[in-house]
Amino acid sequence: MAYSEVGDLLIGDMPVGVLTSKQKFVDDATNEIDSYIGVRYVTPLSLADTDPSTGWPNAIPRHVRLHISRINNHLASGRLILAVAAGGEDQQVQAYGRSLIEEAILALMAIRDGKYDIEGAEPQPSTEDTRPRGPVIAQADSESLVEGFYEFTTGRQPHQSLPNRLAPYDVDGI
Repeated sequence: MAYSEVGDLLIGDMPVGVLTSKQKFVDDATNEIDSYIGVRYVTPLSLADTDPSTGWPNAIPRHVRLHISRINNHLASGRLILAVAAGGEDQQVQAYGRSLIEEAILALMAIRDGKYDIEGAEPQPSTEDTRPRGPVIAQADSESLVEGFYEFTTGRQPHQSLPNRLAPYDVDGI
């Protein structure tokens, strides 16, 4: 169940091509939202006006449901715009797509980190530790030889905070 519809995408009359499925972008955005908010709340959220099982009004207030829908629209639209504009060099369109994604991600991180609560949403049963879980990827290198290489080849000093681990070679002894 997606949090928005294809007709709600913020792409105007942008041609997307026959092979591009707008619904896939909407569904992927919904899954991404669930991956962020699922740390604190049971997902998927119901954004209907009434609870289909009871017929009672939805416990999640309308303004919160609209906010979740807007986040879904921004994520799906931004990712679709970047996918369509990837082959071209239209920097303005790509900047618009990036801004939509960044705004949505900031809102999701605020929800995930507890800065913004989803009223009426069912919290996860175990709320003792709500830190995000998943793979942690670190691509840093504590002993990078890049700075030493540039010092050796250009004569400039490496950045003060990085250690110089590459000793200069004896050029005369070659």
